[in-house]
Formats: sequence, C-alpha cells, structure tokens
Amino acid sequence: MANSFKQMTRDGSIKRTDTGMFIALSDIHVREGFNKREDDERTRQADDDLFNYLMNGGSVPPLEVIARDEGGVWVVEGHRRRRCYARCAEAGKPVDRIHIMPFNGSDVQRLARIMTSNNQLPLSDMEQAAVIQELHNAFNQTTSEIAKLVNKSVATVEKLLTLSTANHDVQQEVKSGAVSVDVAVDRVREYGEQAGEVLQHDKAVAAAQGKTKVTRSSIAPELSIKNARRFVELMAMAVISDEGVFTLEGAALAEALSIIDEHKAITDARETYRLSQPIPSAEVRGKTLHVSLGGVEIGTAPIYRGKNVTINGVVTSQSKAVAHFVKQHKLQQDANHDNQ
Repeated sequence: MANSFKQMTRDGSIKRTDTGMFIALSDIHVREGFNKREDDERTRQADDDLFNYLMNGGSVPPLEVIARDEGGVWVVEGHRRRRCYARCAEAGKPVDRIHIMPFNGSDVQRLARIMTSNNQLPLSDMEQAAVIQELHNAFNQTTSEIAKLVNKSVATVEKLLTLSTANHDVQQEVKSGAVSVDVAVDRVREYGEQAGEVLQHDKAVAAAQGKTKVTRSSIAPELSIKNARRFVELMAMAVISDEGVFTLEGAALAEALSIIDEHKAITDARETYRLSQPIPSAEVRGKTLHVSLGGVEIGTAPIYRGKNVTINGVVTSQSKAVAHFVKQHKLQQDANHDNQ
C-alpha cells in the first residue's frame, strides 16, 4: 500500500505544529545513487562547517522529502543536512525530530532539484554533469528541457553533457580544478580520444605562465573585447540589403577588414602559440619534488603524505607548486633584468 503524509500524520510518524511538519531522524531515508555529490575534501569541509553550525544551535531550512512506501520519507533536497543531523546525534546533541516539507513534483523534477537548491553547497562541475547525464539518458530529456529544469542555458547544459561522456582523464582534470570546463569541452570536441594528452600540455603552458588553472585565456589568445565591440558597432553602421547583405564603405570598411584579419591571424596562431610556450617539468626524487624550467632547477618542495607538498609551511598540490616556482622564477628574472 502506498504511503502518504496524511497517513504518517494519523499514525504519529509525523508531528504537525504551527511551524510545520516534523519527523524522527530514523524515519528519513536516502535513496541509493540519487544524490550526485561526491565525498571529496570540499564536501567534507563544508559538512564540518555545517555540523559545527548545528551543534552551536544554528537553524536551517526544512528538508524536502517524499513519502516512502516502506515507511518514513525519502530525502529529495537536504542530504547534507540529514548527514550532519546524524553527526550531531552521534555527538550527543538531542536530535528529536527534523523539520520537513513535502516535495511536489515528478521524478524528473526531483532529480533536477539537486541542482536548483539555493540552500546547499553548490554542486561541482562534475557533479552537475552527472545530474545532466541522468536527466538526458535515464529520463530522455532534451537539452532544452533540461535547461529549463535546472535553470541554466542550453549551451551550458550541452557543455556539461559533453563533459559527462569525456574520458576519465579529462574528467579528473576538471574535478581537480586544474582545467576549466570550457577548455576541457573544447579539447574533447577538437581532439576526441586524445583530449587528455593535449590537456597535459595545456597544463604545462598554464604553469609556465604562473597559473594554476588552464583557462581559455592561458592557452588561446583572443580578439580584444575593445575590437570585438568595435566590429559590432561597424556592422551596425552597415547598409543591409533585402537579401541580408551587409555593405560598408571607405574607412569603416577598412577598419572592419582589419579586425577580421586580426581575428584570422589569432585563430591561425593559437596552436603555434600553445606549442611554443616553455614547459616546466616536475620530478619526485626521494621525498622531494624538483621543478625545472629549460633544464634549470627552479625550486624544490618536500612531499606531504604521498601526493601533496608543503611550501613555506602551507600544504598544496604539486601542480600549484610548479606554478608557484615558475612565477617566482619569472619575477626573479624580471628583477635581474631591471637591475642590469
């Protein structure tokens, strides 16, 4: 027999007061595989903050739930809050009944709710990609339909869908924060199976510029915003025929052609630019990371617990250490040049 909120109110499972509905923590269940949030350092830190907030008497919005046929309720929105309530109970804080509210919507809307909540830690790019993939594959939703469900543009949904099917090495670069979604998707669309290898070079190019994350600006020069805006202004000045042909004359035409030539030159030079950048190298010898640029060692850092390193007492990733040493090396070079 199907369960309902009315039935749970009658049998006492749910208590109704002037401030809403409340249910025992043990009656709040989590559906396996429903929530796409990963158990990573970012989530654990946010959980610790929420746990401490609740332990100190903080209040949070009610959990959004649906009735569970076997009894109790399923969480739709509020997985982190439920998890932290459980930690509070284990720590000895009285956690009698939890504030809940019914979620009204279909199974598709329940999944989309994971991304549209304003009361939780925002999903990472990879977590969002997992939601988009399930909405597309399991529920046969189009990118336009998904965009409306999760309040994002169609272009963003298409990027996340591409990311969801990219190779594991590409996804790991995005997950680690070393590569932006835009760059990862661009490389997947351009290089396919070789995208991961190309991204390794992109990371080296970014590190050589003292940057810790690969973005479009670090690997691909773009037409300046000033020139792009000016081109639009010139097009607005053009005469447009009934057939849709734009006509410019004199100085305006010459300026527009100049901007077009600049854009073509930048496009042609992108790959040459990327491949021409110096590539720093990193090697672990013993318990120390050694970073070199152009065959010259520019920095070392002790390994901390396997993969990370410490710089001036601060724990950081190896990729960030490489970028740090490259940046310091370039600053030193500039200082030496100024003193000559």
